[in-house]
Amino acid sequence: MRSGGRAPRGSALTRTDGSEFDAIAAEYDRVRPAYPDALVDAACDRARLAPGARVLEIGCGTGKLTRMLAARGLCVDAVDPGASLVEEARRRVADGHVRFHLERFEDVELPPGSFAAAFSGTAFHWVDPSVGWSKAAALLAPGGVLALLQAGLPALVREFDRSVWRSVGEAWPATDPFDVWHEAEARRNDVSALWSWLVRHDLRHARATDLFDGVRMLTVPIPLEDTAESYLALTATTSTYLRLDRDQRAVLGRSVRELFVEAGGASRWVDFATLVTAQRRSGQSRPRLG
Repeated sequence: MRSGGRAPRGSALTRTDGSEFDAIAAEYDRVRPAYPDALVDAACDRARLAPGARVLEIGCGTGKLTRMLAARGLCVDAVDPGASLVEEARRRVADGHVRFHLERFEDVELPPGSFAAAFSGTAFHWVDPSVGWSKAAALLAPGGVLALLQAGLPALVREFDRSVWRSVGEAWPATDPFDVWHEAEARRNDVSALWSWLVRHDLRHARATDLFDGVRMLTVPIPLEDTAESYLALTATTSTYLRLDRDQRAVLGRSVRELFVEAGGASRWVDFATLVTAQRRSGQSRPRLG
């Protein structure tokens, strides 16, 4: 679930439970990008997953990552609170090795210590951080890997995006890839601080460094070309856009079209699909659920 790159990075500004996406499940599924195979393979390699390994997916959404995990022979417990999203996922993944749980991650009951890896694709920022880090660690086997993926980086804010969202009162500082990597490196020892920086949510938790170590980050550049219509279609599936009223949406639409006219009809740039992995610390008692 959740935002990709481009204007959707703004959806990370205010936390909600993510349920607004359920009402637009079909459109969400149509326009949201998939994850690069290279990142999914890297996560599987980091966790040393073999076919038949049991893994958890936190926030499966419409099942794009779920299908990739199932295709690698993994047994997946996929959790999401959106009924329409899970319905889309069931249609996409007709695999007996996938079990869907229509619940919030904070509430789902699963056997502690039973997963070799826990994946979350564009979703972990919707989980209450006072629960999410501890629960993920508790559900992982000792040495198990937490793999967090983003189809694009919310921390990257182009001047183009700033101009679009300024029209409806959203003001964010511009950040380029060099700033993003520099600030990410400074947070490398704390997976909660690193992920907070990358997705522009405050997900920091004091226990994260006690629960996880070996934090690593891998990125894949994604060349993009937008038109006004493709930009607006993706933007319309973000939480920031969904919170706008009708008049604000009209203003934003006009701003986007005007900026694309000025840009000659297309906007070209490079985003970065991103994987962050961290390993549950070994040699400690199992973290408590919740």
